[in-house]
Amino acid sequence: MVGRATLLVLFLITSKAIANVSKEEINQTTPFLRYTVTSHHHTMQILDHLGYTDEAFKRGMSTIPRITITHISSRWGKHANTFPVAIKKSIFLRLLASEALIANEEIEKERNRLLKIYHDLQNGPIARHQDRWLHQLAKKYRIIKDIQDPLSFKQIEALIQRVDIVPPSIILAQGAIESGWGTSRFAVEGNALFGQWSFSDTALKPKEQRHNLGNYGLATFKTPLDAVRAYLLNLNTHPAYREFRQLRAQLRQEKKALSGMILVHTLKHYSERKEAYVKELIKLIQSNNLAWLDHAKLQDNHPIVIHPDA
Repeated sequence: MVGRATLLVLFLITSKAIANVSKEEINQTTPFLRYTVTSHHHTMQILDHLGYTDEAFKRGMSTIPRITITHISSRWGKHANTFPVAIKKSIFLRLLASEALIANEEIEKERNRLLKIYHDLQNGPIARHQDRWLHQLAKKYRIIKDIQDPLSFKQIEALIQRVDIVPPSIILAQGAIESGWGTSRFAVEGNALFGQWSFSDTALKPKEQRHNLGNYGLATFKTPLDAVRAYLLNLNTHPAYREFRQLRAQLRQEKKALSGMILVHTLKHYSERKEAYVKELIKLIQSNNLAWLDHAKLQDNHPIVIHPDA
């Protein structure tokens, strides 16, 4: 039987509508396919060929392809408003959905390893490499300040509450609102999808900066996937989202699904608009039928990388 990856390469060779994939663009240690695209039409053709069509996305899919994008095209920022809103939304949602599931998958791996170590600790000492990894994770999730700091059982339990996924429906809704469906200046210039503040010199400054709040700007990222990762870490560590984490832990304890429509109500502190912001998130999730994503899984395909040429 011919595999999906093989079919995909054949399609690229035989179709002039989609950019060719060169041999040097196929990583030999971690195989992936890289597409250089010149327009949103090319991107849509790639997604459709994978069976990741707009129609399938709207209906809901049990699994979706493993796709990342290297950066948000400047062309997208300039011309996205010249084609139908439905197309802009369709491309944005399908690409971000894949990256949301990829980032959540990384957290799930961390969580599973953490839970195993926690179980092992209850039965006695753990290996040195396990202890080192545990302290590194605790520092990453801001339970401790330094990897040399002692770590109590109570702190590990607090860490378990933080190391957990965020429902993809919420990720997509916040990404769409905060980035204007990926067309904002911050998204195009810095792959910034979630409006995360930064006080570093590399932050993108807003045109109308409120100086009473300091020399702030928006954090920039190497890739959109990095922006998703940073956003998830923010929800999992910042004091403003403690209620979100507590409710998520409660759902876990009650063995209930992590539903975006339930957890979204705890995110009123993400915006100065508070309850109005939450209502907008809910409306976006409902109107775009995103709730099914909270139960979707990634396909077991080699990673697919889309690279806009501008």
